[in-house]
Amino acid sequence: MPRSGTSWLSQIFDSHPNVRFKLSPLFSYAFKNAVNVNSNRDEWLQFFREVYFTNDEFMDQNYRRKSGEYPNIKSKESRPSHLVIKDTRYHNLTEQLLNLVPEMKFVHIVRNPCGAINSWINTPKEFPKGADPYKEWRSGECRKTGEEEFWGFEDWKYLTNFYLLLQSNHPRKVMIVKYDYLVDRPFQIIEKMFEFVGIDLSCQTIDFVRDSQNRNVENEYAVYKKKAVKDKWRYQLDRKIVEEIYRDLENTPLSEFL
Repeated sequence: MPRSGTSWLSQIFDSHPNVRFKLSPLFSYAFKNAVNVNSNRDEWLQFFREVYFTNDEFMDQNYRRKSGEYPNIKSKESRPSHLVIKDTRYHNLTEQLLNLVPEMKFVHIVRNPCGAINSWINTPKEFPKGADPYKEWRSGECRKTGEEEFWGFEDWKYLTNFYLLLQSNHPRKVMIVKYDYLVDRPFQIIEKMFEFVGIDLSCQTIDFVRDSQNRNVENEYAVYKKKAVKDKWRYQLDRKIVEEIYRDLENTPLSEFL
């Protein structure tokens, strides 16, 4: 889901010398709608090859590196073994990809829904100006542009249930990471995560993670945030919304993420 620590997670992966990172190719101008639910395995593999080799500014997020929101990774292999794609859209393609591209793996990060909703409604570039948080926090309709978009508490429930099921059915291909655990004990979680995808824990990653948690960059998209960021919702989010979320998830499998 958006506002769940996906940027930080993506840069943890990108900090590894043997990873090539790209942001949401299907949302980019260069690869907009290049593949879809009707595409076959060969078309998907060709798509990933082209994404791997492109130098698209948006997919590489170079402007965020220049602004200091993202790190400038110094050491990279000339031909990294792993392509890592960050996406908060297009989850409707996940199941198809698990079948067509079995060598592909998914790491799904889940943030306490109170934290995700709070971050969304307090990020001006993400929450539409003039929209009423009390009317929109559940559905997220004010932010959606198509079926590939997932916003709001109902989408959080749908996607989290969906990935729990996928993790149960495909334990070697799908892994769920809890955002709070990643913040509180990053190296323990990262070691498991990297082992899952087949890379080691590099010194470069250790340095980046320490740096990312030891200083704040005042920008909604920056990956440099102190650990206290995960608990901002406790004093920012309206208590009525918090109470409704807790009531909704009580005695359900999703309560483990509260």
